[in-house]
Amino acid sequence: MRFITGSPTLPSGGLRRLNPRLTVVRKDAEAPLAPDDFLPSVMTCANYLKLPEYSSPDVLRRQLRVALQEGQLSFLLS
Repeated sequence: MRFITGSPTLPSGGLRRLNPRLTVVRKDAEAPLAPDDFLPSVMTCANYLKLPEYSSPDVLRRQLRVALQEGQLSFLLS
């Protein structure tokens, strides 16, 4: 939860009570790199999870795992 919202816990009532609502949006790749070269990113103020258009579910899982492990306590502008 901290990765997407900046908070370590969900509000009382779970995802349904999250405000603003959790939204997944596509993150465009920047040439010459491919979508698989990018990690997911977030906008914690808007609860946006930004995902590149990965080539497979396995790439999605791998890149999301790296982003979650490495980005838990980071604050970067993207």
